[in-house]
Amino acid sequence: MSVKWRLNVLMAERYLKNKDLTEATGMHPVTISKLKNSQEMPERLERATLEKLCVALKCQPGDLMLWEPDLGTTESFSDNYQHSKEKKPHYSTIDILDELPGQRLFKTPEEADQYLQEERSKWEN
Repeated sequence: MSVKWRLNVLMAERYLKNKDLTEATGMHPVTISKLKNSQEMPERLERATLEKLCVALKCQPGDLMLWEPDLGTTESFSDNYQHSKEKKPHYSTIDILDELPGQRLFKTPEEADQYLQEERSKWEN
């Protein structure tokens, strides 16, 4: 995935030249040229620089950036999240006990419930 840098697009939409943006921001002409010619969002972009660009272009920071997923990536976060939220099969107490090592103590869920009730009554007394 990559974040595309759209400064050149915004400048074209507003019919701004490098010189116009240099004057409006007070930034060095070489800096403006580098930012304009970059297709990817700069690795390091200071807050003050972003604010100057937004003021000069009368835009929001998000207008300068566009996120595009990589074409080779087939699964997204939402796909993975949906898979993790899929319902797991409901296991009964007997199913769980069957998976444990050793012998099964109860043959029916009712037997397990009765055993638990007896144990609870012992604790209460």
